[in-house]
Amino acid sequence: MTLRTLFVTLLTGFLLVVPGASTAHAKQCDEPAYPVPNGSFTNLTAKKTTCGKAARVAVKHYECRTKTGPTGHCVSKVKGFGCSEDRTTAPTGDFYAKVTCTKDKAKVAFSYSQTP
Repeated sequence: MTLRTLFVTLLTGFLLVVPGASTAHAKQCDEPAYPVPNGSFTNLTAKKTTCGKAARVAVKHYECRTKTGPTGHCVSKVKGFGCSEDRTTAPTGDFYAKVTCTKDKAKVAFSYSQTP
């Protein structure tokens, strides 16, 4: 085995075991069930966290948001994640929102739509 072949083999092995090497990009996750029948989650992604945690953050965000009513906003942390929301409301009262939640280097992003 040449020195160059050995180096390439070791480098490849190193990249396979470095934590986070394969999680540099956000992964697409299955959306959880929306807690009420008049809405849905879409486009759930997780970066530097699991899809399971991302789904729990989306549901907990819904619970936080609806404490003050079906069109409320969440102003506190959700499972340690700080979230921001960009919402568009139609004249009918239906709304669509994009939510981004971050905690350290982890990021959860999702969209949801709801008819109040």
